[in-house]
Amino acid sequence: MRTSNLVALIASVLALTACGAGQVDDGAAAAADNSDALTNPGHFEGFIGQDGRYYFDLVAANGEKVLASQGYESATGMQNGIASVKTNGTDPNRYELRQATDGSPYFVLTAANGQTIGVSELYSSITATNKAIDAVEKVVGVTPGVSANPVTGARFDVFKGLDGKYYFDLRAANGEIVLQSQGYSTKTSANSGVTSVKINGINAARFEVRTAADSSTYFVLKAANGAVIGVSQMYGTSAAANDGIQSMISTVSGIVSK
Repeated sequence: MRTSNLVALIASVLALTACGAGQVDDGAAAAADNSDALTNPGHFEGFIGQDGRYYFDLVAANGEKVLASQGYESATGMQNGIASVKTNGTDPNRYELRQATDGSPYFVLTAANGQTIGVSELYSSITATNKAIDAVEKVVGVTPGVSANPVTGARFDVFKGLDGKYYFDLRAANGEIVLQSQGYSTKTSANSGVTSVKINGINAARFEVRTAADSSTYFVLKAANGAVIGVSQMYGTSAAANDGIQSMISTVSGIVSK
């Protein structure tokens, strides 16, 4: 699967290189704090991944990615996947809790035959994950089942999450969201997190590939002190995750060089 002119003072840059710039909370954890994003329609973003396959993300009205798809061989297959999310995504029995090797929980949305049709981000607790499931059910219910192409161009997007915290996404040139941040208490802190990604995201040594309980893989971007400042989507193999890292390094390098 699966995508601000921020200049810090010298002292701030040095500090951000050494730390995770204030991680706080989970994205969709306390959904009631941002009811507009749950009652207003979101959208499905369809795009072609690096592997040539078709993918989609479910993006809430506030710009937050709340579900990522598996890969499809055709645009028709992708659209069928979106239809399946619409059919199954409002049924709480279709959600399954899973756990990464570092203990972080997440969830998958499954079809009636048990096939995974969507994967969430990682959360810090089971409670937060269950709240996120409730939020995604609501988002699915108000979102039309039609894919739209994302706005292309590599960039960072800062937004207010479903829990009232601030987050940022990193989008690749094709519009795919390739990195999601931790939560921050203020927009200023989220912008500082973007600066930290610009500093650390061009250094291959700052990335770590991890494995989930179902053998899916993902990568995290860490600061110099080991604090996680961003998490990727789930990949089918470690090779795909490593390809994702190389793509992200290229994306961040291109943004920094502008």
